[in-house]
Amino acid sequence: MAKHRDQMAAFASFSDPDGTFNGGSGAVGRMDTVWGIAGCDYPILEIQTRWDIDPAKPYERVNQTHSYFLLMAEREES
Repeated sequence: MAKHRDQMAAFASFSDPDGTFNGGSGAVGRMDTVWGIAGCDYPILEIQTRWDIDPAKPYERVNQTHSYFLLMAEREES
């Protein structure tokens, strides 16, 4: 990402900073982004970020973690 940021494009993104999307408890914030090379048909990288939410300081990201996934496209045989 650092060396090729100008060539990367976000394919999809999901943000739930207050942890309440779809009836969530509000205890864990979430941000997911799927990246690929601009102009390509499929993404190559997914980054998931999670953090605990302290109700007294909901603007702080406590115990933040990042998970990285390399994605590989597979051609379907006909």
